[in-house]
Amino acid sequence: MKKIFPILFFAYLGYLVFTTSCANPGMPTGGAKDSIPPVVVRTIPDFNGRNFNGTEVSLTFDEFVISDQLREALVVSPPLAKRPMIRTKSKTLIIDLGDELKENQTYSLDFKDAIADNNEKNPLEDFRFSFSTGPDFDSLMIGGYVKDAKNLEPIEGAVVMLHSMQEVEAFKDSIPDYIATTDKEGFYVISNIAHGTYRLYALRDADNTMTYNQALEQIAFHDSLVIPQDLTLPDYESELNSEDTVSIKEKRRDALETPFFLMLFEEDFFDQYLDDYKRERANLVRFYFSESVSDSFQIELLQPTPVVDDWSILEYNATSDSLMLWVTDTVLMSSDTLQMKLSYQVADSLQNLVMTSDTLDLVYTKPEVTGRRRAKKENEDQPEPIPHIAFKHNLKSKGFDVYRDISLEAPEPLKSFDLAMVSLYQKVDTLEEARTFELWQDSLSARKYYIRYPWEFEEEYRLQVDSAAAYNYSGHPNNMLNQRFGIQEESYYAKIILNISGLVDYGIVQLLENTENEKVLQQLRIAEDSEIEFPFLKPDKYKIRLILDRNNNGVWDTGDLDEDIQPEQVMYFPKILKLRSNFEVREAWVLPMIQYEKELIDEDKEKEDAKNKRNNTQSQRAGSRGF
Repeated sequence: MKKIFPILFFAYLGYLVFTTSCANPGMPTGGAKDSIPPVVVRTIPDFNGRNFNGTEVSLTFDEFVISDQLREALVVSPPLAKRPMIRTKSKTLIIDLGDELKENQTYSLDFKDAIADNNEKNPLEDFRFSFSTGPDFDSLMIGGYVKDAKNLEPIEGAVVMLHSMQEVEAFKDSIPDYIATTDKEGFYVISNIAHGTYRLYALRDADNTMTYNQALEQIAFHDSLVIPQDLTLPDYESELNSEDTVSIKEKRRDALETPFFLMLFEEDFFDQYLDDYKRERANLVRFYFSESVSDSFQIELLQPTPVVDDWSILEYNATSDSLMLWVTDTVLMSSDTLQMKLSYQVADSLQNLVMTSDTLDLVYTKPEVTGRRRAKKENEDQPEPIPHIAFKHNLKSKGFDVYRDISLEAPEPLKSFDLAMVSLYQKVDTLEEARTFELWQDSLSARKYYIRYPWEFEEEYRLQVDSAAAYNYSGHPNNMLNQRFGIQEESYYAKIILNISGLVDYGIVQLLENTENEKVLQQLRIAEDSEIEFPFLKPDKYKIRLILDRNNNGVWDTGDLDEDIQPEQVMYFPKILKLRSNFEVREAWVLPMIQYEKELIDEDKEKEDAKNKRNNTQSQRAGSRGF
């Protein structure tokens, strides 16, 4: 037994050594993922340093950094004549400001989130660096938001500018004194501003000139001179070792006493020209203009000479900048080339309207008949059947909306249409009874017709257009249309009742789709506090928008910089309304208007009235010169 015990002991010891030394090999975990952005450890000059006389700013970090996005993101205020040169050397970022800096001037470098560490790409958020070339250090600031005037969406990348010049149109041909750009929320801060009063603008700078010099650039301006704020704000240097998780951007935002809101708009510049034209078919020519054409628009056929005066029909789109010219003379249809002279109004260098003309050769080549079609045509002994035309319509067998009109559209203008051959029937028990209805032609298109009748919920109807009721100018008749349809049931629809109070002027209330395009579904015009109703709504989500229609013309009007007129103000109901079938939503909307806004609206209305009088006078003079 004494001999066996040592043997068992060493056997057990060997077992332990064997089992504990056979662990599976594996890669080390490497510890927690790095989530800390790079930290500035040294700068030249110092943070908020004074009397700097160099041209290069260097920032040294505790780790290697990348700055690929910095060339586009960096904003230097006051702006420089040329873009800074940026390079890295080890852990140091060097910004060469190039030109000699102004004396006794405070400069601010806004890096935004463009600096990140090399490994995990952790950005150094909202990083700003300031210094002065003299003994004084300017510390005033201004901030706020830039939004689209038409839909209140925040604008990212807009240039916000301060001008010491007092004229309202100062930024048309002069570089600003201070600049900043907006973030994704449209938020901006201009810091390190000297004492004084300034003009405040925003611009979508298409050519990077920091001036408003192109017609299609969007602009915004504040109504009056602004005074920068004297605030004690957190800066990056004081936050280096802070454990506070609230970002410096949020602290700056919260510290603003008076945020300045700027509403971007595009001015109404009349820049008329013929953008494109084409002869699509033997009897159809399309013209595309950059602007709506006026009542003075004329077309003259030069070659071949028309035999009759009414050789064509013009069809306009809703905005009158696209035209369809239908040739109704069969002799002209067969002509390969039509030479036409177009006359329309354009604006001269002083924005006066004058007449101009274009002479166009419109060529149409008939498609060749090839292959099987040609062989089939050669072998056919019988004449080809007479072509027919077919009306398009918006009817459907079930669920036709109770508020909708029937639309009929011919493929081309009609030479004749016997409206007595159009019939509407309603099913009553097992029989059909004829109904009297309204039928009229579209004011813009000679091809479109509408039928109106007070439909009854869940009832069944039939629309009939007899064959040969209509003929086109080539003498082709229509096919018979015989369409049954049923009206939607009443319980399918929902309703919105909205009580609006606090209105200080004319208003347009719009019901919008809850989509990015915000298609207008219904709209009502009001002149005072009102209870309005949007009936017969499909179960869906909706937005509501209010336009303060200062000139009571029923549309949203943009601004005018030279006339110091702001765009018409827009507001959104603070909730998206979700509707269910057979459901009624009642809401109250108290508008956040105050008295001084009413005074500004009245002031803009007076400016706009004066502008319209001048424009009408110029238009009358131009018309007399043109004819």
